[in-house]
Amino acid sequence: MVIRRGSNINTDSILQLIKLPDLLSVCNALFGFAAILFVLEGRGSALKTALVFILVAALIDGLDGLAARTVESSPIGKYLDSLADMISFGVAPAMVAFALLNSNLSYTHVVYAFCGAYVVCGMLRLARFNAQTMPQTDFDGLPITGSAIFLAAFMLMAIELDFPSYPSLLIVLMGILCILMISRIPYRKVRDIRIMITAGIVVSTLFFFYAFYLPLFVYPAAIIVALTAVYIGSPIMPRLLNRDFKGMHRR
Repeated sequence: MVIRRGSNINTDSILQLIKLPDLLSVCNALFGFAAILFVLEGRGSALKTALVFILVAALIDGLDGLAARTVESSPIGKYLDSLADMISFGVAPAMVAFALLNSNLSYTHVVYAFCGAYVVCGMLRLARFNAQTMPQTDFDGLPITGSAIFLAAFMLMAIELDFPSYPSLLIVLMGILCILMISRIPYRKVRDIRIMITAGIVVSTLFFFYAFYLPLFVYPAAIIVALTAVYIGSPIMPRLLNRDFKGMHRR
């Protein structure tokens, strides 16, 4: 991360403090806000559009981090990024999930509880990240961006393909994501440029297909679900396999 020398948060105007990564964070937040507006509209394909916007916000968030590491960042960049993430990957996915679940399930209090828990856990995850003073080689807990990408892509597939009983599965997945976000399970930081380019191509392809009303956007969504599922399970599966291997060895 490159921080420009001479920036003074106490004396410089807000326009002097803002750098390229901050502009990307603002774009991230605007896509998240647009997703919320589509949820409030709630007609026709509005929910699918909201989910696509969340995925585009995640792509911009990746570019934001890349720019901050390679170009320069501002004193407010870290906090601006977290505020944008809270809108796009905390509130927006929870609102889409609420709209889907509230129209498909009769026990509304459960829907309120799980959607509220998702927002709270995402907020706690971001707060802990900002409060850390020592450099971290790994993330503590599942990043909120990864959680939102998986959730948005899954909901997009569920709506388009009309999965049977997907509301119940969605609640279970939200509960698991809440636990993983506030856990201390180490997740590797994805900074390999090849992985980032591949992810960018997949999300861009999904957006292109959706923008031109092509049903093929389901396939990129399925790829996103699969890739994020592998990432989510990456620190857990080796432990389970190692435990099973030790159990077999003892027998």
